[in-house]
Amino acid sequence: MRHNFPPLNALKVFEVAARHLSFSKAAEELFVTQGAVSKQIQTLEQYLEQPLFHREKGGLHLTDAGKLYLPTISEAMESIQSATALIKQSVADSNALLINTTPSFSTLWLIPKLEKIKEQFPDLTFQVTSTHSDNILSTESDLIIRCLPISSSQDPDSLLVEEELVAVISQERFKSSPVNTAADILNHPLILHTTRPQLWTSFLNHYIAEEYASPQFSDGYEHFFMSMEAVKRGQGIGLLPSFLAADLIDKGELVNLMQIKFMSGYGYYYSVPIHKRGNTKVVELAQCLKAMLTDS
Repeated sequence: MRHNFPPLNALKVFEVAARHLSFSKAAEELFVTQGAVSKQIQTLEQYLEQPLFHREKGGLHLTDAGKLYLPTISEAMESIQSATALIKQSVADSNALLINTTPSFSTLWLIPKLEKIKEQFPDLTFQVTSTHSDNILSTESDLIIRCLPISSSQDPDSLLVEEELVAVISQERFKSSPVNTAADILNHPLILHTTRPQLWTSFLNHYIAEEYASPQFSDGYEHFFMSMEAVKRGQGIGLLPSFLAADLIDKGELVNLMQIKFMSGYGYYYSVPIHKRGNTKVVELAQCLKAMLTDS
């Protein structure tokens, strides 16, 4: 069944001209001449068999028919634009992977490595979020990365890397007060990781054999990227995952004290929501991340 539509291009011109109440401004927005705008309006008025504008010396005004017509046409144009944007976005989204991970993992490792990752996936774009959800496997994320206790209940194949912690200090603070033994660490404030406050106790018990004085704790931070910033600013010694601190250690901004490495009993695991497991690119990306983390 054929629908008796008015000329669609003329409708667009009418909406712009009515919004501006000016043919000249409509012409500027549409990148056409004023004469072209006038011609399209004339075509539409002939189709409707009534005028839409009053053309007066004081300016352009809508007729009663124009006032009645404009709201519906404006809404229709917005609907067309929205539908068009939705379709175009769906095409773009088919080549986009949504990664949900922790703030520190994304800030200190994933984003700096993203260009290298994209070399292996040139047709993909990535959207990175750190939104937490009670049921992450039902989210729209394609790949979820979390730091979890290493346990037999976790799928070993989903382990990207075990968390290996290093004790780091700023270069300036190290020069002013060197650390030559594990016990020397106690001469500095220790930056607390508030979500896992037991880390420092486990570390000190492991590396200082004799009984030691109560450590002096500095301010505490929830995320490793916060602790990293505190270490850089000379606030004390921090325990950070080695793969997150590696670049700054290599640059000489941070000092890895005595090259000590401490296995925290945690690991970075990935998971893929059930409804996303048919996407082979997600599994390939996870394996790429695992290889890069292993080499870090």
